[in-house]
Amino acid sequence: MRRTPNCVLYFSDELRYGLMTNLRRSWSRIGARALLPHQMAYTNRYLFSAVAPLTGASFHLMGFDAMNAATEHAFLSALKREHPDTHVVVVLDNAPCHRRKDIGEIPGLTVLFLPPYSPELNPTERFFEELRRATANAVFSALGDIEDALSTAINRWANDTKAMQHLLGYRWIKEQCMEVS
Repeated sequence: MRRTPNCVLYFSDELRYGLMTNLRRSWSRIGARALLPHQMAYTNRYLFSAVAPLTGASFHLMGFDAMNAATEHAFLSALKREHPDTHVVVVLDNAPCHRRKDIGEIPGLTVLFLPPYSPELNPTERFFEELRRATANAVFSALGDIEDALSTAINRWANDTKAMQHLLGYRWIKEQCMEVS
């Protein structure tokens, strides 16, 4: 009988958010144009998220001023600290900050890479679409305000692991995991 290792699978990515309005489609009366509030402000930060499509678990750190190898390393180290007795497998895209050598040297963490130019394979992108809905067509006066809106949406999803599994559980991920377990 094959023994399954104590391991958890996460997919991870980053989301830039800021004060520039996130415009989305909107309903209006026939013949009338929808007037949506908007602003052009270039202040932004990053949210780093890891989602586990098989369990519905997630891990998030918000408020990074940059997306670089140092912040990626800090995020992955914090994710690993959340699972001290579990081997963590993280699937990342091919952004340059993910390729830093010491990221793969975090004890108890294995990094795998998606093929280049394939964001549709990363379920984190689908999760980010839901977060963008929470901030759509709204003007925020400060980064703290948009962070509050994002935190509310993140907590709503994080507290409903069944909904997260449904949102993120792509068939190909489940099938591949069944092959190796």
